[in-house]
Amino acid sequence: MPDHTLLRVIGEGSYGEVWLARNAVGTMRAVKVVWREKFSSERPFEREFSGLRVYEPISRSHEGLMDILQLGRNDEAGYFYYVMELADAAEESKSKAGAEPATATLLPTAAYRPRTLRSEIDACGRLDAEDCVNFFLTLAAALGHMHRLGLIHRDVKPSNIILVDGVAKLADIGLVAEMSESRSFVGTEGYIPPEGPNSPQADLYSLGKALSGEAF
Repeated sequence: MPDHTLLRVIGEGSYGEVWLARNAVGTMRAVKVVWREKFSSERPFEREFSGLRVYEPISRSHEGLMDILQLGRNDEAGYFYYVMELADAAEESKSKAGAEPATATLLPTAAYRPRTLRSEIDACGRLDAEDCVNFFLTLAAALGHMHRLGLIHRDVKPSNIILVDGVAKLADIGLVAEMSESRSFVGTEGYIPPEGPNSPQADLYSLGKALSGEAF
Protein backbone atom coordinates (compact mmCIF):
# COMPACT_ATOMS: atom_id res chain seq x y z
CA MET A 1 0.00 0.00 0.00
CA PRO A 2 1.53 3.35 -0.95
CA ASP A 3 2.89 5.17 2.12
CA HIS A 4 1.43 2.61 4.56
CA THR A 5 3.03 -0.21 6.55
CA LEU A 6 0.64 -3.09 7.24
CA LEU A 7 1.15 -4.32 10.81
CA ARG A 8 -1.37 -7.08 11.49
CA VAL A 9 -4.86 -8.29 10.60
CA ILE A 10 -7.58 -6.91 12.90
CA GLY A 11 -10.62 -8.19 11.03
CA GLU A 12 -11.58 -10.71 8.36
CA GLY A 13 -14.58 -11.16 6.11
CA SER A 14 -15.72 -13.29 3.21
CA TYR A 15 -13.80 -11.31 0.61
CA GLY A 16 -10.77 -9.87 2.36
CA GLU A 17 -9.20 -8.63 5.56
CA VAL A 18 -8.76 -5.42 7.51
CA TRP A 19 -5.24 -4.48 8.58
CA LEU A 20 -3.91 -2.17 11.26
CA ALA A 21 -1.49 0.09 9.41
CA ARG A 22 0.84 3.02 10.02
CA ASN A 23 1.13 5.79 7.43
CA ALA A 24 4.23 7.73 6.44
CA VAL A 25 3.88 10.26 9.27
CA GLY A 26 3.18 7.64 11.96
CA THR A 27 -0.62 7.92 12.17
CA MET A 28 -2.45 4.63 12.66
CA ARG A 29 -5.06 3.71 10.06
CA ALA A 30 -7.22 0.75 9.06
CA VAL A 31 -6.72 -0.71 5.58
CA LYS A 32 -9.14 -3.17 3.98
CA VAL A 33 -7.88 -5.41 1.18
CA VAL A 34 -10.51 -7.09 -1.02
CA TRP A 35 -9.36 -9.98 -3.23
CA ARG A 36 -10.77 -10.78 -6.66
CA GLU A 37 -10.19 -14.52 -6.14
CA LYS A 38 -12.67 -14.52 -3.24
CA PHE A 39 -15.55 -13.70 -5.62
CA SER A 40 -17.22 -16.25 -7.85
CA SER A 41 -17.18 -13.87 -10.82
CA GLU A 42 -15.90 -10.49 -11.93
CA ARG A 43 -19.23 -8.68 -11.66
CA PRO A 44 -19.71 -8.63 -7.84
CA PHE A 45 -16.03 -7.66 -7.37
CA GLU A 46 -16.44 -4.71 -9.72
CA ARG A 47 -19.82 -3.83 -8.18
CA GLU A 48 -18.24 -3.54 -4.73
CA PHE A 49 -15.42 -1.38 -6.10
CA SER A 50 -17.95 0.80 -7.94
CA GLY A 51 -19.93 1.31 -4.73
CA LEU A 52 -16.78 2.39 -2.91
CA ARG A 53 -15.85 4.78 -5.68
CA VAL A 54 -19.25 6.49 -5.33
CA TYR A 55 -19.12 6.43 -1.49
CA GLU A 56 -15.54 7.73 -1.10
CA PRO A 57 -16.17 11.41 -1.91
CA ILE A 58 -19.22 11.63 0.39
CA SER A 59 -17.65 9.66 3.27
CA ARG A 60 -16.08 12.78 4.75
CA SER A 61 -19.24 14.89 4.44
CA HIS A 62 -21.04 13.64 7.56
CA GLU A 63 -19.81 12.87 11.07
CA GLY A 64 -21.74 9.60 11.16
CA LEU A 65 -19.94 8.13 8.13
CA MET A 66 -16.55 6.43 8.36
CA ASP A 67 -13.96 8.43 6.45
CA ILE A 68 -12.38 6.79 3.40
CA LEU A 69 -8.98 8.45 3.04
CA GLN A 70 -7.59 6.59 0.03
CA LEU A 71 -8.89 4.09 -2.53
CA GLY A 72 -6.80 2.10 -4.97
CA ARG A 73 -6.44 -1.18 -6.81
CA ASN A 74 -3.82 -3.52 -8.24
CA ASP A 75 -5.35 -5.50 -11.09
CA GLU A 76 -2.16 -7.48 -11.71
CA ALA A 77 -2.16 -8.76 -8.12
CA GLY A 78 -5.96 -9.09 -8.10
CA TYR A 79 -7.15 -6.81 -5.32
CA PHE A 80 -8.38 -3.36 -4.42
CA TYR A 81 -7.93 -1.59 -1.08
CA TYR A 82 -9.14 1.37 0.87
CA VAL A 83 -7.62 3.28 3.77
CA MET A 84 -9.96 4.30 6.61
CA GLU A 85 -9.80 6.30 9.79
CA LEU A 86 -9.14 4.01 12.75
CA ALA A 87 -11.75 3.27 15.40
CA ASP A 88 -11.00 3.98 19.06
CA ALA A 89 -9.38 1.10 20.93
CA ALA A 90 -11.90 -1.24 22.55
CA GLU A 91 -9.60 -1.57 25.58
CA GLU A 92 -10.22 2.12 26.29
CA SER A 93 -13.98 1.73 25.93
CA LYS A 94 -16.24 2.94 28.74
CA SER A 95 -19.98 2.98 29.16
CA LYS A 96 -20.43 6.60 28.12
CA ALA A 97 -20.15 7.62 24.48
CA GLY A 98 -18.02 10.62 25.41
CA ALA A 99 -15.26 8.59 27.08
CA GLU A 100 -11.80 9.77 26.11
CA PRO A 101 -10.48 7.56 23.26
CA ALA A 102 -6.98 6.20 22.69
CA THR A 103 -4.69 8.47 20.66
CA ALA A 104 -4.32 7.16 17.10
CA THR A 105 -0.56 7.71 17.06
CA LEU A 106 0.05 5.91 20.39
CA LEU A 107 -2.06 2.76 20.10
CA PRO A 108 -0.43 -0.45 21.41
CA THR A 109 -0.46 -2.39 18.13
CA ALA A 110 -0.31 -5.85 19.72
CA ALA A 111 -3.40 -5.28 21.86
CA TYR A 112 -5.53 -3.07 19.65
CA ARG A 113 -9.11 -4.10 18.91
CA PRO A 114 -11.57 -1.70 17.24
CA ARG A 115 -14.24 -0.18 19.45
CA THR A 116 -17.60 -1.06 17.93
CA LEU A 117 -21.17 -1.08 19.14
CA ARG A 118 -20.74 -4.86 19.43
CA SER A 119 -17.70 -4.51 21.69
CA GLU A 120 -19.57 -1.93 23.80
CA ILE A 121 -22.47 -4.32 24.29
CA ASP A 122 -20.12 -7.20 25.11
CA ALA A 123 -18.15 -5.10 27.62
CA CYS A 124 -20.98 -3.17 29.28
CA GLY A 125 -24.12 -5.21 28.67
CA ARG A 126 -27.18 -3.13 27.87
CA LEU A 127 -26.19 0.41 26.92
CA ASP A 128 -27.80 3.26 28.81
CA ALA A 129 -30.57 5.32 27.23
CA GLU A 130 -28.47 8.46 26.73
CA ASP A 131 -25.86 6.61 24.67
CA CYS A 132 -28.53 4.84 22.61
CA VAL A 133 -30.25 8.14 21.79
CA ASN A 134 -26.97 9.85 20.87
CA PHE A 135 -25.87 6.94 18.69
CA PHE A 136 -29.26 6.71 16.99
CA LEU A 137 -29.49 10.43 16.19
CA THR A 138 -26.01 10.47 14.62
CA LEU A 139 -26.45 7.24 12.66
CA ALA A 140 -29.99 7.99 11.47
CA ALA A 141 -28.79 11.37 10.20
CA ALA A 142 -25.86 9.64 8.43
CA LEU A 143 -28.21 7.17 6.74
CA GLY A 144 -30.49 10.03 5.70
CA HIS A 145 -27.48 11.79 4.18
CA MET A 146 -26.56 8.66 2.21
CA HIS A 147 -30.13 8.09 1.07
CA ARG A 148 -30.51 11.65 -0.21
CA LEU A 149 -27.41 11.03 -2.32
CA GLY A 150 -28.86 7.83 -3.77
CA LEU A 151 -26.88 5.28 -1.70
CA ILE A 152 -27.94 2.55 0.73
CA HIS A 153 -25.74 0.79 3.30
CA ARG A 154 -27.39 -2.69 3.32
CA ASP A 155 -25.54 -4.11 6.34
CA VAL A 156 -26.21 -2.01 9.46
CA LYS A 157 -25.51 -4.09 12.60
CA PRO A 158 -23.58 -3.63 15.89
CA SER A 159 -20.27 -4.96 14.56
CA ASN A 160 -20.47 -2.53 11.61
CA ILE A 161 -20.85 0.55 13.80
CA ILE A 162 -17.52 1.92 15.04
CA LEU A 163 -16.72 4.70 17.50
CA VAL A 164 -14.16 7.33 16.55
CA ASP A 165 -13.40 9.91 19.24
CA GLY A 166 -16.56 8.60 20.90
CA VAL A 167 -18.75 9.35 17.86
CA ALA A 168 -20.73 6.47 16.32
CA LYS A 169 -20.07 5.91 12.60
CA LEU A 170 -21.34 3.53 9.95
CA ALA A 171 -18.50 1.23 8.91
CA ASP A 172 -17.90 -1.89 6.79
CA ILE A 173 -19.21 -0.23 3.66
CA GLY A 174 -18.48 -3.16 1.30
CA LEU A 175 -22.19 -3.62 0.54
CA VAL A 176 -22.92 0.08 -0.06
CA ALA A 177 -24.69 0.43 -3.39
CA GLU A 178 -26.62 2.89 -5.48
CA MET A 179 -30.35 2.36 -5.03
CA SER A 180 -30.84 1.82 -8.75
CA GLU A 181 -28.18 -0.93 -8.82
CA SER A 182 -29.04 -2.88 -5.65
CA ARG A 183 -30.89 -6.06 -6.57
CA SER A 184 -29.08 -8.90 -4.82
CA PHE A 185 -30.35 -10.23 -1.49
CA VAL A 186 -27.61 -9.23 0.97
CA GLY A 187 -27.28 -8.32 4.62
CA THR A 188 -27.13 -10.15 7.95
CA GLU A 189 -29.85 -12.45 9.22
CA GLY A 190 -31.75 -10.84 12.09
CA TYR A 191 -31.24 -7.31 10.73
CA ILE A 192 -33.09 -7.66 7.41
CA PRO A 193 -36.76 -6.56 7.44
CA PRO A 194 -39.50 -9.01 6.40
CA GLU A 195 -39.93 -7.24 3.05
CA GLY A 196 -36.21 -7.67 2.26
CA PRO A 197 -33.13 -5.41 1.92
CA ASN A 198 -32.14 -2.82 -0.69
CA SER A 199 -34.16 0.19 0.44
CA PRO A 200 -33.77 3.19 2.75
CA GLN A 201 -36.51 1.69 4.94
CA ALA A 202 -34.46 -1.52 5.28
CA ASP A 203 -31.43 0.48 6.49
CA LEU A 204 -33.56 2.18 9.15
CA TYR A 205 -35.05 -1.15 10.23
CA SER A 206 -31.52 -2.57 10.63
CA LEU A 207 -30.44 0.46 12.67
CA GLY A 208 -33.44 0.06 14.96
CA LYS A 209 -32.61 -3.60 15.49
CA ALA A 210 -28.95 -2.80 16.19
CA LEU A 211 -29.89 -0.36 18.95
CA SER A 212 -32.83 -2.27 20.38
CA GLY A 213 -32.84 -4.70 23.26
CA GLU A 214 -33.21 -7.53 20.74
CA ALA A 215 -29.68 -6.86 19.49
CA PHE A 216 -28.17 -7.21 22.96
